[in-house]
Amino acid sequence: MTNTTMCGDEAQCIQSRSTTYCTCRRGFQKVPDKNSCQDVNECLRFGTCSQLCNNTKGSHVCSCAKNFMKTDNMCKAEGSEHQILYIADDNKIRSMYPFNPNSAYEPAFQGDENVRIDAMDIYVKGNKIYWTNWHTGRISYRELPASSAASTASNRNRRQIDGGVTHLNISGLKMPRGIAIDWVAGNIYWTDSGRDVIEVAQMKGENRKTLISGMIDEPHAIVVDPLRGTMYWSDWGNHPKIETAAMDGTLRETLVQDNIQWPTGLAVDYHNERLYWADA
Repeated sequence: MTNTTMCGDEAQCIQSRSTTYCTCRRGFQKVPDKNSCQDVNECLRFGTCSQLCNNTKGSHVCSCAKNFMKTDNMCKAEGSEHQILYIADDNKIRSMYPFNPNSAYEPAFQGDENVRIDAMDIYVKGNKIYWTNWHTGRISYRELPASSAASTASNRNRRQIDGGVTHLNISGLKMPRGIAIDWVAGNIYWTDSGRDVIEVAQMKGENRKTLISGMIDEPHAIVVDPLRGTMYWSDWGNHPKIETAAMDGTLRETLVQDNIQWPTGLAVDYHNERLYWADA
């Protein structure tokens, strides 16, 4: 009997002066209570690949999703030099190019003293930016600037920054907090911590529907995963938690309720199927 036959394809034979034994090859692991080896699924370990992982016998293959390219074993979005990061700060929204070291921190929207931006989201296909204003109980949007040219303090530029804002015709809002855009179906989701509900409507506010009410204390942030038909929201009331449900409000369940106090921001890693949150 050869050493290969004795140990099998998944193991290698180790010989010493006193004994001979089999050990699992790289990419395989010993089966408990059995004298055999089985494949290790490296894709089950978070962080093995930047995005997509395909397990193979004894190994794995990493790849990138559509519109991403592999650079130094990491997946980066194509055209990253044109990507813009929008940042809400009190009553203004600013923009910058995160991959351009010389990028300026430029104003994209400047509201008056009645504006208090709590959350915002981008509707890329519609070239619009939406935000909640809990101070006035409104949800508003405006067209994204064609370019983030540096502005001056002149009245002409100020009108350009302030103008073009549309307030959605949604009645009865008390304290809208989180907002999320479903870019697949063209809907907006939001939380209202004044009425303790989660609602949805089309992009201009029509066909509004309450999805979640009851057993909810202080709903705050909300994010959606349209590709899987799932939404997530944070509740920072007396019993803080992060919940999830289908995007029609069904299949509701608690996702996180231990070691959490003031969950505020939420973000989804769509490719790795991970949820991130901030705890104030």
